[in-house]
Amino acid sequence: MSDKYIEVFSQFEEVTGFFSTKEGATEGYPYDREDVFEENWLEEAIPVWPKQVHGDHIEVIEQRPYRPVELEDTDGLITNLRGVLLTTLHADCIPVFLFDYMRNVIGLVHAGWKGTAKGIAAKAVYMMNREYGSDPEHIMAFIGPGISKCCFETGDDVYEAFDKGSYSFDIFEEKWDFIDDFSEKKGDKYYIDLKGINKKMLMDIGVPEENIEVSEHCTCCEPEMFESYRREGGTYMRMGAGLCLI
Repeated sequence: MSDKYIEVFSQFEEVTGFFSTKEGATEGYPYDREDVFEENWLEEAIPVWPKQVHGDHIEVIEQRPYRPVELEDTDGLITNLRGVLLTTLHADCIPVFLFDYMRNVIGLVHAGWKGTAKGIAAKAVYMMNREYGSDPEHIMAFIGPGISKCCFETGDDVYEAFDKGSYSFDIFEEKWDFIDDFSEKKGDKYYIDLKGINKKMLMDIGVPEENIEVSEHCTCCEPEMFESYRREGGTYMRMGAGLCLI
């Protein structure tokens, strides 16, 4: 029911992560599949459930809760606490998993196109550095299953949001000048590589390319494995991503 073998984290005993298949999906919020948690040996972990809004707010979990926590208007989470299960929900949007193997800090973000355009994955790295002293060179990243360039057909509005914008937070600011490297125009439509963009942003903030694994799975064109909002024309079903220090 879940893909718990994330290659880039496999060498580390301190962290475990998963991304559920459609068999491990849930109907809407929150992601509370106890069977998936048990499958990944996380039945004793305390889940944190962000209510995602396609933004770039990232919450820092500073105290281990005694019961599951719900967080309003949140699309990313970071912590250095063991036994706290960071979760996000997905039905095409990209999960980005982060692990600082030197300081034992983790981050998990929900990166749809709006969050990607705001640089949420790079912002999580920045906050891991600000809050815990994480060096981006020591961060391993997994960009998980999500809608791939082959299926992410958009109009001018989405393309222009990338082409004319910038992603910035506190002292880190980058202007968009690379969207054409990650998009292709066919007729009056654009096909945009959200996974590639997230990888570029992580590299911009200092995560080494060799530390970044990108899933080849496309949620939209693999109906036997994944839920897809785009493919179904809307769905209440959501797959779960999870990351936990153990």
